[in-house]
Amino acid sequence: MRDVIIVGGGPGGLLLGHFLEEHGIDYQLFERGKIAQSWRLMRHGMKLLSPAVPGVDWTSLTLKYPLWALHGVQRPFPTREDFLCYIDAFAREHLLRIVENTSVTRAAVAPGGFSVETSAGQVSCRFLVIATGSQSIPAYPDIPGIASNPYVIHSSDFIHCMTYSGRRVLIIGGGNSAAEIAIELAGTAEVTLCTRRPLRYFSGTGDLEDIRGSSESTLKECLRFRIIALRESDPAVLVSGRRVRFESGEEEEFDRVLCATGYRPAWIPVDGGDVQADGDGYPVVSRTGESSVPGMYFCGSLARFNRRCAFIHGFRNYVEKVFWDIADRL
Repeated sequence: MRDVIIVGGGPGGLLLGHFLEEHGIDYQLFERGKIAQSWRLMRHGMKLLSPAVPGVDWTSLTLKYPLWALHGVQRPFPTREDFLCYIDAFAREHLLRIVENTSVTRAAVAPGGFSVETSAGQVSCRFLVIATGSQSIPAYPDIPGIASNPYVIHSSDFIHCMTYSGRRVLIIGGGNSAAEIAIELAGTAEVTLCTRRPLRYFSGTGDLEDIRGSSESTLKECLRFRIIALRESDPAVLVSGRRVRFESGEEEEFDRVLCATGYRPAWIPVDGGDVQADGDGYPVVSRTGESSVPGMYFCGSLARFNRRCAFIHGFRNYVEKVFWDIADRL
């Protein structure tokens, strides 16, 4: 029986593994693909929203092993590729015990801990930590005609290519992903951005979830010069094939409808235990990350201690709290 099993090899899981390794605690970390598989599926060339420079480092896992110290990392905002290189190096340098290409499908409460079912067989542990991230299930807006529509895709499936050239594209959403994709397609496709509420920018609100970084200034310029059309506070209410009706009553036809509407959190089922969730679908956790199932913890962006836990710098300190709670009980 392992002391700890971690499900998920992204930033949260790797950081917890690092703490366990440092203190000689027996653990095993499982990742469904390669290290940080979810990051590998993100858009090529995507820039991170948080800076990684000396003195203002919101992206590194630990300040003792910073991202900006790697040769060639783009500053102040690293790219997805920079971060993946960093994650790989972090795991190698700290000799983390990771089993790649092994998915965890379910767990069950068992005497003394948990029985965990993986694609490579069953394992058992005293403490189970879920660190699979909050971007688990693409969320589509509740609009009639969206489901099973061949002209509708989610931002998670977006690949910028010349198939969009000269096409009419509707982007549903008003966050950073919607802004970034609209900018990527601007000048190539005929882009319309459609939102439920007025666009919100970080410079005006100070909210990290609002449009920020280089996207803010570029989007404002594209809207000003009408390179990108904007239906602000005029959401889509019906989609029929390629035809979209808006709340204003107007209708337009598009070649592609792209939903940049975020994700819903999810985690593996647990037999014999009921994981309580809040109104947004996130697990309810204690101040040290323990769920309503004793001995089962959540860390990383899936454990929303506060809204800033959507970002690495927001959950770094809480991963350490999860570690110390488990260490004290061992």
